[in-house]
Parts: sequence; structure tokens; C-alpha cells
Amino acid sequence: MSSKYLVKFYFVTLLIGAIASTFISLFTEYSNVTVHLFNLNIGEFLLGLVWIIGYGLLIATVSQVVFYIYLFINPLGLGIFRKLWPYVQLLLIMYAIFDLFYLRFTRLGTDHGTTLQFIWVPIIIVIVGFVVAYYKMKQTNDKSVYIPALFFMIFMTSLTLLPFISVEDTTWIYRSVFTVLILNAYQLLRLPKYIEESKQDKINRGVTSKALRNEELRKEEEKRAEERKAKKDRQVKTRNKLKYRNKTR
Repeated sequence: MSSKYLVKFYFVTLLIGAIASTFISLFTEYSNVTVHLFNLNIGEFLLGLVWIIGYGLLIATVSQVVFYIYLFINPLGLGIFRKLWPYVQLLLIMYAIFDLFYLRFTRLGTDHGTTLQFIWVPIIIVIVGFVVAYYKMKQTNDKSVYIPALFFMIFMTSLTLLPFISVEDTTWIYRSVFTVLILNAYQLLRLPKYIEESKQDKINRGVTSKALRNEELRKEEEKRAEERKAKKDRQVKTRNKLKYRNKTR
């Protein structure tokens, strides 16, 4: 992907983080921020709004860092574990689910006398993870991407949330969890579109990279292989017909 589309991807993700965080915070921080707007305390409202937007930008930045780490870990794990990599990912996913359900929110809820106040967080993360991974599989029409997508949406999301859910304030948790889920789903589903647009832009400008030339050579080689296979099939059919005619004489 060219630097133009990489920068575009970065800033669009930042914008989504700021918008998502602001929209969620206007509800969760009603008594601290939104109420000032209705009371016409514009200065107090704008001060709180700036803080919320800044927090959204921070979440978006952390989310992008984790996403790029995932893009590095996935091929690295595939190179190390090879065919075992999907099973390793499943083990890490199960650990992340256990960590979210028990080590963090169940124990935190028990300490505060109510588990329901916190247990919904891992439930939402798991449900969204499965839905986004399924949509990613349908988007690519490739079943092999399901586990990596699920790994990112559950395990990597839990890593992203570590700095933001280590508090007992539920409004802080609401804002963090929903914003991170929106950002991670967007990055996972939209990155291929940016890569495709970048390739098309290079083609339109007559710029070809080494990766693009290699892909064109691969497609040409596949086309030649298909032509050789079709030619071989025709030759086999012709020989079979000749053998059949010789037998019937």
C-alpha cells in the first residue's frame, strides 16, 4: 500500500475513533459533560468535549498500533508454527475469553457485589468477534481467514483494552470497549479496500511496484498453466477417441 493510502487509512481511523468516543461519551458522561450543553454552559461543555475527543484519538492510536502488531504476528506465527498456527490461535483465543470472563470482570463484579454490571463486557467482545470474523470470511470468500480474524477480534482486542479497562468506572469501560470494537472491526474489514485502491491508483498513474509486477507475473504463469492443462486435456481426449475407433474396426 502506498504512503498516500496508508496516511489516509491512519487519519480515517483516527476520525472514527474520535467520533465513536464522542458519541458514546455524550450518553455515558451525561452528568459530567452533556448536561452543561443543556444548561448553556458552553465553556464547560467544550472543555469536556475536547477531553473526550482527545481520549478517542488516543484509543484509535493504540488500536492501530495493535493492528499493525497483528499484521506482523500473523505471518510470523504462520512461518514458525506452519499448519499448527490456527490451533495456536484457537488456544490464545480461549485464554483471552477466560481472562476476560473470569480474571477481569467476574472477579471485579464479585468484589463489588454485582457480576452483571461487568460480565456483559466479555460477552459483547466475544459476540462481536464471531460476527465480524464471519463477515470477513464472507467478504473474502475464504474459510481460512476466519480463525485469524477471530484471533484479532478477540485476543488482540483484549490486548488493546488492557490500558483502558484496568479501572472500576463503568462509564470509562463503556467508552473504551465500544470504541475499540468499532475501530478494530473497521480496520480488519476495510484494509483490503485501501490496498486495492492503492494498487489501482498505481496502475492508473503507470507506477508499478515489485510486488505488483510479481503478482502480474504470477497471474500470467497461472494463465499459461491453465492453457497447458487445457491443451493436454484435448490431446488426451483425441487419443482416447483414436483408441476407441481402432477397437471398433
